[in-house]
Amino acid sequence: MTGAERVKQMKGSRNAKTGIRVHNARKRRKFSLTRKQIVVTVFLLCLFMGSSIGYVWSNFEGTRLGYDLSELKKEEMRLREKNLELKVELATLRSPQRLEEVAMKDLGMVHPNPEQIVNLQ
Repeated sequence: MTGAERVKQMKGSRNAKTGIRVHNARKRRKFSLTRKQIVVTVFLLCLFMGSSIGYVWSNFEGTRLGYDLSELKKEEMRLREKNLELKVELATLRSPQRLEEVAMKDLGMVHPNPEQIVNLQ
């Protein structure tokens, strides 16, 4: 058999120089998953989504609590200032000079005469 005949015989099935079979045509495989792989994939996807939602929710709650805390601190400062104002007003209303003034002007009281004072012992 001559070289040309050998080449002709091997033309479709083997490499003419090396004699090695060449598989250039690749078979296309269908992409398929088993039921177990689908279940595991869905489970992992749900787990990932759940943890992502939990992370976002916790950050949102932290931010909301920060705003609430800020508002409560403002309210506390306002109430402390109001308490201080009320303490000053109470001290003013209880002062002896003011009580004497109210007794004389509004109630018509006068200072007692020395003979009206009775000492109790």
